[in-house]
Parts: sequence; structure tokens; C-alpha cells
Amino acid sequence: MLIETMVRSAWRLFIQCVDRARQKLHGITRWQQSNSLLIESPLAEASEYYRLWNKARECSYPTVDHYERDCEAAIETAWFHQLALLTQVVIKRSDLCYQHGRLLYATLVQYARKHVREHLNIVETGTARGFSAVCLAKAMHDAGATGKISTFDVLPHDVKIFWNCVRDADGPRTRADLLQDYSALINRYVIFYQGDTKQELAKMTFPRVNLAFFDSVHSHEHVMAEFSSINGLQETGDIIFFDDYTPDLYPGVVKAADEICSTYGYGKNIMIANNQRRYLIAEKQ
Repeated sequence: MLIETMVRSAWRLFIQCVDRARQKLHGITRWQQSNSLLIESPLAEASEYYRLWNKARECSYPTVDHYERDCEAAIETAWFHQLALLTQVVIKRSDLCYQHGRLLYATLVQYARKHVREHLNIVETGTARGFSAVCLAKAMHDAGATGKISTFDVLPHDVKIFWNCVRDADGPRTRADLLQDYSALINRYVIFYQGDTKQELAKMTFPRVNLAFFDSVHSHEHVMAEFSSINGLQETGDIIFFDDYTPDLYPGVVKAADEICSTYGYGKNIMIANNQRRYLIAEKQ
């Protein structure tokens, strides 16, 4: 009997270890695909990035179109795709899809219209090249809102590296250099923080978090830790936007998001761009 109990306990411990390893692998794999500290030279010629960009621009997303109409807010198409060329068109195995930028823009513009006189505090985890932060800044500007976007990532803002992007052919550059064309928006709205998102976010003292965008390590543990730093700082109507709410690819994200919504009172609006990209826009009830 004692031996059977020990075997069952050992088996449960093994399963837990495998689950943790799987969750970490999901986060590490995504980090490897989307960030460039792991590459020492350009992955492709600029022409390949342009080819991928033109292909991505041809895709249609009826669900996202419908959401923009509902929000009565749509980001300028040419501006959006030009930003994506620098910050979202990368060499990776899966198809390119950067529709979260449109969804973030529409969501924040609609929110800002309802909170005209408020100073908005926006939190993003997983800055990467800065695509989402700049889309959010564009939304703040277009809505005439005041506030700041605090964005967190392990990647440095002022160190020259290769970014797996169209500009790599010209040599390594800082994120600040990469986003030079958007410096006016960034200087007005965006604050970059470097470090582990769990640790850095826990240090912050926001009076309120109007909108949070979680897009760093895609594990249940990490998402829950990030949420714990903003839990209690949101009021009715405030929003958490979960990237990659895709069960087959990122079960940890889905598990954490569902737990947060059911336990802490958030309504769920699931947006499906394609079979690889799903998002959850959660609104505090």
C-alpha cells in the first residue's frame, strides 16, 4: 500500500514537471520566433521581408472588420501596414498575422471616448519591437486622450541588435532607432521598461489600469503573475486584452484568461482572426 502511494505521488510529480516544462517551452519558442537576441546576423534579404509583407496585406479578416465597425474606430490602413513592415513582418514558421494591432486600436479609441477627461494608464507586457505600443499610442493620439503606456520586455530599448526585420540588412540597431519615424507618438505616450515582466510590473504603483495587454511569456503561471500586479486596479468597464487566446497552441494563456474572467468578474469577447490567432478582450463587470 505504501509503495502504491509513493508511486502515485511520484507519477503526479512527474506529470506536474512535464506540464511546467511544456508551458515554459511554449513561452521560449514564441520568444525565439519573435525576438532577435538569439540571432547574430540577418535571417533574410530585405526583398524576402517585402514579399512576406505583400502576402500578409492581401489577407482579409471579416471578424476584425466587424469589430472595427462596432467600435466605430479603424486604424489608418497604410499607416498600420507600414508600421507592421518594420515590427511584425518576420521570418518564422507560422503565417504572419498582426490583427491584434487593429483590435487594440479600436478597443482603446472606443474606451477613450467614454473616458474623455481621465488620465489613462495602459500596461503592456511583451514589447518586442514596439508594434502594439505604437498602435496604442496612435489610438491615444487619435482619440485626443491623455495618459501613458507602460510597456515591459526583457529586450533592451537602447542596445543595438538584429530584430529579424526588414531593416536588419543595414546592420544592428536599437529599438529606438527602429521606431524613429514614430518618435513623436512614443515620446508623448510610451515608457519602455526592461526586465522580467513579472518582476518589473510588480514594482509599479498605478492608481488604476484602464487597459492591460498581456503578451509576454505564454504560460498559465506567468499570465497569472502579471494579472496579480494589476488585480484590484481595474474598475467596471476596464479591459484586459489577452493575445494568443488559442487553445491548441497556448493552453496556458487560455487557462489563465478563463480563470481570471470567471474568478474576478470579467466578460469575455473572443476574436478569431484565423485558426492560429485568437484573442480575448475581457471587460471588467
